[in-house]
Amino acid sequence: MNTVQALSNTEGYITSIEVSALTTPDNELAEKAAKDPGSLTISQYETWYCTAYVSSICYQIQEVITDSVASPVRQVADSEGSILEKTQFLMVLITILSLVGSALGITNLVTASVMERSNEIGLLKAIGATDGAISGMVLTQIIITGIIGAVAGYFLGFGFAQIIGRTVFNSAIEMKLFVIPIVFILVILVTLAGSIPAIRMLLRLRPAEVLHGR
Repeated sequence: MNTVQALSNTEGYITSIEVSALTTPDNELAEKAAKDPGSLTISQYETWYCTAYVSSICYQIQEVITDSVASPVRQVADSEGSILEKTQFLMVLITILSLVGSALGITNLVTASVMERSNEIGLLKAIGATDGAISGMVLTQIIITGIIGAVAGYFLGFGFAQIIGRTVFNSAIEMKLFVIPIVFILVILVTLAGSIPAIRMLLRLRPAEVLHGR
């Protein structure tokens, strides 16, 4: 700051600078670091330093501008942290509702598919196919379709997230690789949960009744 003032012939004019940042709400780690960053372990220090806590942002500002003193305006910082926390809660709620809606949609689609293929399934049972083999075939088809949909949905969702990030926060959204296995597991669980009613109906099909149109 002194260099900038000297180059612009405005020495003594600037005494303070306000910095606005989206912050993460403080937790036990942030409070401990705010008192003494040297008391943290290497792992804790890396976590704190790379997270947008108010204390870590102030610490990094003082690292860059060595003759400065960075102090948070707590009312603003707490307000921004509260907004971020509520936004995260809203995203979690939307995700849960989306999973429930997806399970219901899978139930309707798979049930309709089983009803349309009832003659085929009845014939398979009549020539000796077991319930387990038929259920496995149907579930395999459903899971493969679900995985394809998950891959497409992941990249579409990431694209929309970038649009929202640029529009609302004027910042890009970083892709987190650890989300991929979580999405994969959720796809499998939601697909299996949504398929249960259809599989139960499949197991109740009687070859004689289906093939005779009853």
